[in-house]
Amino acid sequence: MRDFRAALEALASENASRRVRTVGLEELRQLCRDHGLTLPQGAKGAMEQGVVPLPFLKNLHSLSISEQNRLMSATVLLAGAGGLGGYVLELLSRFGVGRIVVADGDGFEDSNLNRQLLSTARNLGSNKARAGAERARATCPLVKVEALEFFLDASNLQGVLTGVDVVVDALGGIAPRLTLHEAAGLAGVPVVSAAVAGWTALVGSELPGQKGISSMWTDPSDKDAEHVLGSLAPAACLAAALQAAETVQYLTTGSLRLAGRMLHADLAEFHFELYDLS
Repeated sequence: MRDFRAALEALASENASRRVRTVGLEELRQLCRDHGLTLPQGAKGAMEQGVVPLPFLKNLHSLSISEQNRLMSATVLLAGAGGLGGYVLELLSRFGVGRIVVADGDGFEDSNLNRQLLSTARNLGSNKARAGAERARATCPLVKVEALEFFLDASNLQGVLTGVDVVVDALGGIAPRLTLHEAAGLAGVPVVSAAVAGWTALVGSELPGQKGISSMWTDPSDKDAEHVLGSLAPAACLAAALQAAETVQYLTTGSLRLAGRMLHADLAEFHFELYDLS
């Protein structure tokens, strides 16, 4: 690693306007090849040395270098890679969250094409988590995305949650969400959750031991509102963007802005309201 650092110092260039040293993607890729590192390992090593890979340059100065470092060192469990999860994965990987574990046992169907970023006419039937990992490797190869091609449940969540800093709940249905929230609470891991139906988006967060948005879901046998109102792309995009923002805020500052609260967005009327659920 010492040789890598020395070679990186020789390659790094000064960005005068942002007052940081940077390295280009292809330069970093070749450097990693030369020193037997994966690209995510090289990106993390560069950030630790104060050299910003150019794909992360525009994150500054909304994020400091130390905050970007925290993202690179973080692990997120993304439960679901459909309407919400596909957009969340896109945003968190481009932000530079170092390790994202995305779990989904489902495959794409024709009816996903209206709103799910990861679905295409060519990958119908393909596993959603695998498709998300493949896209993330193409759009932001500086982070590590691991695909779990199965559904999360009480039998596997304890193991999956090991080493996770925060969970993003992008599931559909009520029963799987309640199982996820319970397991995360027992593991001491906060959850950033969202739900969409029609033009409506709901987003909220929960710290371990604290009830919030999950208190809205009481009966595991109930169907979610999507079955009545459908699911539209603008609501899914908005909810996912808010989940990603909340997740990044937590990983960089340790604070959940929506802990114990729920943001309700009605895009048909452009009405937004914040509720205290604690």
